[in-house]
Amino acid sequence: MTNKDIDLNGISLNICEVEGILDVLIFIQSEADPAQRLRLTDAVLTLLHLAGERLGKASEKVEGLAAAA
Repeated sequence: MTNKDIDLNGISLNICEVEGILDVLIFIQSEADPAQRLRLTDAVLTLLHLAGERLGKASEKVEGLAAAA
């Protein structure tokens, strides 16, 4: 497996993680009542930060691949 393959697998994993986080956030928004959503605010913010980190990692890998091309 080449470094490029490893980077592509990492990007794919990061994207899958973000998709999972978004699914959870959508579920919270659609299924929780207003009081539950309020209680889950900290969890939602944590998930948003985590999604941002994962997108940042994927972006770094894409930039590295683009620079190597």
